[in-house]
Amino acid sequence: MKNITLHLLVNRQAGAGKGADYYKEVTRHLNKEHITYQTYFTEYAGHEKEIIASLLPFTLKEWDSSIKNFPLLVVIGGDGTLHEVVNALVDYPNIPVGYLPGGSGNDFARGIGMSRKIKHSLKQLLHATQPSPINLMKATEVHTKQSRLILNNVGLGLDAKIVATANQSKAKHILNNLKLGSLAYISAAFSSVVKQPSYPLTISTETSGKTFEDAYLCTTTNHPYFGGGVAIDPTASPFTEDIHLIVVEKIPPMQLLWLVMQLFAKNHLNSKHVHRFIGPNLSVHCQTPQEGQADGEVLGQHDFNLQFETTSRLF
Repeated sequence: MKNITLHLLVNRQAGAGKGADYYKEVTRHLNKEHITYQTYFTEYAGHEKEIIASLLPFTLKEWDSSIKNFPLLVVIGGDGTLHEVVNALVDYPNIPVGYLPGGSGNDFARGIGMSRKIKHSLKQLLHATQPSPINLMKATEVHTKQSRLILNNVGLGLDAKIVATANQSKAKHILNNLKLGSLAYISAAFSSVVKQPSYPLTISTETSGKTFEDAYLCTTTNHPYFGGGVAIDPTASPFTEDIHLIVVEKIPPMQLLWLVMQLFAKNHLNSKHVHRFIGPNLSVHCQTPQEGQADGEVLGQHDFNLQFETTSRLF
């Protein structure tokens, strides 16, 4: 992409410190190639929104190839950082966002076919001639009418409990400093598999609906990956308007172990305990309080009544 000025929004803490290392590598290349850039570091939770608010009035612009030195916002960080940025720009889908993945999971980069190696992703970014439209999910809470854009997935039950348990772990901060943060999630997964109860759940599409009495995991996504590269639905794509929803029923431990093995082999959709729903509009209703997560952010434990649709923005 020629005739651009890069506005780098950087989370140096992303990926247990990889964000800082990647920023140094990126700027070395930009300096070598004489590419103009400005940097904005996030210093605390929610700082992304403040940075975007300061850039919107006079700096960021909707895409126009005729603008000389187009001001391109580029996020260096993980999925959580990018989640905050796209939600800060929810009313400006034609302001393009560049992304250089620097987190631990980087599922969004996987989902859109972007390299997770910083040198390659930077090359992809700089060689692009124009932004591309990519579909995100829009999740709306029916009762409050509050909405948020979702990069990866919304989970109720097991995966959300894993996220909540890992975030509450006293060892997580220590492990992150040692760049072993994934161990906190592995430990949380073993604990959560045992503690997560089944729960009643109702799924509705435009043409049908189904109620489960013993749901164990419910994940809504529009690309294949969750949990740092696990293909929960290999057929999902952010380049279509369809949303994919996977429900796994509670089953005995040995059957669950076999199902996990099938999951890593991408054969789990053949299981009678796994149910898939596909459509441009889906809804999830869970009256029993459960843990919830959206793009790895804990939503707390309560009942959920969510409606999902897709919406396009430029990347």
